[in-house]
Amino acid sequence: MLFRRARFFGAILVVSLGVPFSAFAEDLSCPVPPADPLIKLLSPPPCDSCAETKAELEELQTLQRSRSDAEAKHALADYDISLSRFLDGAEIKFDATALGKCIPFFDKLAARTKEAAEHGKSAFCRTRPFNLPDSGLTPVQAIKNTPSYPSGHTTYGTLIAAVLGQMIPEKRGEFYARAADYGHSRMVAGVHFRRD
Repeated sequence: MLFRRARFFGAILVVSLGVPFSAFAEDLSCPVPPADPLIKLLSPPPCDSCAETKAELEELQTLQRSRSDAEAKHALADYDISLSRFLDGAEIKFDATALGKCIPFFDKLAARTKEAAEHGKSAFCRTRPFNLPDSGLTPVQAIKNTPSYPSGHTTYGTLIAAVLGQMIPEKRGEFYARAADYGHSRMVAGVHFRRD
């Protein structure tokens, strides 16, 4: 009897966790996000008019002025959030057939990082750099006008690098370097600050 009750309440818990949290949020431009462990780990970003934001904006303006066609092309390709793009961008060779078998696992990780990043974006509601007055930034590709902090691409790249680094320790340095590069591409693209 106790076992049946535990199973029943366990099933209720699983079903309730599957209900989208957005169903409970008010319809605001930056709704209050549900509690998420990532939010607790992040310190708030600086305000739009803070000195740190101004310095970060100057960095992005410099990157935009100096970016080569190859850097812009790499940043544009990095708009794709996928395991194959992550590996391609680091020129890490892989067996496409074997990789295909792993895709469902990595897709679940991608969905979780997207959810966590979106909760962070809703919590902090930081303005995208190109939306700041007189930013002078032109992103390499049009994007949705969502908050900037934290970067979903960088969140994804960091998690994938950590997981792959555990799976293939001899390539850990390459995976970590690629995660940093994935984040840097967002700066080159003009869509995220360094802090993001």
